Amino acid sequence: MSNPNSSTFWDNARIIIRKGNRNRFTVFNKEKSIFSISITLFILLLLLFCPAALVLLLIGLFCGCRYHFGGPDLPENNQLNRFFEKLSGGLE
Repeated sequence: MSNPNSSTFWDNARIIIRKGNRNRFTVFNKEKSIFSISITLFILLLLLFCPAALVLLLIGLFCGCRYHFGGPDLPENNQLNRFFEKLSGGLE
């Protein structure tokens, strides 16, 4: 017997992964893009290497890097970008 909720779960998971692949996490230093990866890959790396990833993000903030989430599914001035702007502005 097939559970009708299981197909809905996998359909929703597929939609979320597709959106994560279309949108990007970008690191800037002095208004120049250093690198950009999909949000799906960013979340996987964050989950797999949580302590190291968080330390690298903090070191980047102290070195003047800025972080940006963007893409067709994200508004330009979203809450996460505003948070990173406030955080990086406080470290200057």
